[in-house]
Amino acid sequence: MDIKKHVSNEELLALTKKAFDNDEVAEFLCGEKDYGVHGNPDISADIPTDFGRIVEDGIYKLYVHTKDQLIILKTKSALLQLIGGTPVNVWIAFMIVRRQLSKYDENRAPFNMVDDDVLLSLRKSLYANEVELRECKLYMGANCENGLWQDINRIDQNYKEDMGISVL
Repeated sequence: MDIKKHVSNEELLALTKKAFDNDEVAEFLCGEKDYGVHGNPDISADIPTDFGRIVEDGIYKLYVHTKDQLIILKTKSALLQLIGGTPVNVWIAFMIVRRQLSKYDENRAPFNMVDDDVLLSLRKSLYANEVELRECKLYMGANCENGLWQDINRIDQNYKEDMGISVL
């Protein structure tokens, strides 16, 4: 297991810029290489990186500071890359998409990186990987009978009830 470090918001912004400059956005979203960001130590969540912080304090803030449209394009491209990847990559894409949908719904996102193409691709990939996701006992699926698929369904149900949005 990789040890994730706690980074300040300034360090996270620099890390985000590095990922975009080096075309390593997918790795950044996954917490791979040196891009892992430690979550709140008071919240026990087994995740490869802090999805909320990397989206809100990383990607959104970089966009607000630069207004660079490539940030939107590179983020969408990275999401599509993850959606076409391993079952864990698909779960990570789901986690990023649901975070973005929530912030966009609350009018707290400076841009929308999730369009119909991303949602349709994600839905297809989730169902195509359902068996593997049910068997995957990593991260939030560790203590679930149906692995990451159970976590995805729980989150999707909450979003359906709260926002009227379902990815599945």
